Amino acid sequence: MAQAIGKVCVTGAGGYLGSWVMKHLLSNNYVVHGTVKQPGDAKYAHLNQLEKASDNLKLFKADLLDYDSLCSAIASYAGVFHVASPVPSSALLIPRQY
Repeated sequence: MAQAIGKVCVTGAGGYLGSWVMKHLLSNNYVVHGTVKQPGDAKYAHLNQLEKASDNLKLFKADLLDYDSLCSAIASYAGVFHVASPVPSSALLIPRQY
């Protein structure tokens, strides 16, 4: 097994773009921590099937709309790939405000 290059975070890891970013980073020997809405949800199972995921992947829940909690959550990473698109729940009710 190759030595890990560094630890990075991918927001929106379970989305279309996030999944591809995760795949690329894992295949290039990064330790990847990804944010998802519900880490144990079956819809993210495909991420655990990625090459090198068993050793180098961790999924966690993060509130992307809470600046302070997100900053503390990502402070220790060498890099962050922000590919999530957080939508406040009120945006669904009154979309013109957003």
